[in-house]
Amino acid sequence: MSALKPAVVVALFALPPTVASADIDILPVTFTCQNGVELKVAYFNTTDGSSAAAMVVDNQLVTLRQIPSGSGIRYESDGSVGTYILRSKGWDATVSFLATGSDAASEQVVLEGCESR
Repeated sequence: MSALKPAVVVALFALPPTVASADIDILPVTFTCQNGVELKVAYFNTTDGSSAAAMVVDNQLVTLRQIPSGSGIRYESDGSVGTYILRSKGWDATVSFLATGSDAASEQVVLEGCESR
């Protein structure tokens, strides 16, 4: 979990300004993905329902904000070169990347088959 300690501060900035004084519940989760790759995610949930997350993927710290989802949960990053997307339902998760720009390819799966059981 030591790799995520800086993520706590960074992810707090991803929350809306109205959350600054709210109580925050931090939930660290380690997923094991295909080929034994570990995905460490810290979820930040507030009493007013706001939520953010932070993860280390592709050797970089990525902060994400929760996006409405029809089923399960969905978090997205804000990036100038693209968007990381973390989808989770139950104990399973997938991380994908969507590049920006007119020549951007379709969404590419970065980590799949991730389980936190």
